[in-house]
Amino acid sequence: MAIVIFVLGIIWGSLSAQFLVQAVTAFIIALLFLTGIAYSKVSRVTNVVGVLAALVQSIIFGAIFVGGNWIASEYVSYESWNANSIASLVSFLVTIIYVAPQVPGKILLARMCAWVPFFSEASMRVPRNERVAFARKYRLDSHH
Repeated sequence: MAIVIFVLGIIWGSLSAQFLVQAVTAFIIALLFLTGIAYSKVSRVTNVVGVLAALVQSIIFGAIFVGGNWIASEYVSYESWNANSIASLVSFLVTIIYVAPQVPGKILLARMCAWVPFFSEASMRVPRNERVAFARKYRLDSHH
């Protein structure tokens, strides 16, 4: 049973890092769209939809993060340094290091959708996995 808890601690450490990053990123994106409602030339409807989608995403991933940590704490003792808690923490930190570089691109994409007229519509014609690159290229091309 100790091995199973050890492995589950590693898995949860990685998953919880992803949930935390997703919740925080979605909250930041919601704030971008919220400011876009008041100050942007982009359609208010587009920005309201962005706020609602990002807030729902932030709440869901935040709830999974908190609830999962509550459940995990029943099996992994985080109050002391032991093999399970250290493995979970290392897994958490390694995953944060792995996913953190993706955050600026997601925020740039949301900012462009919230603040650049017609960018959101144009980005929908681009495959999902190429949208961040499209936003970077669009930003560079608009400055020249």
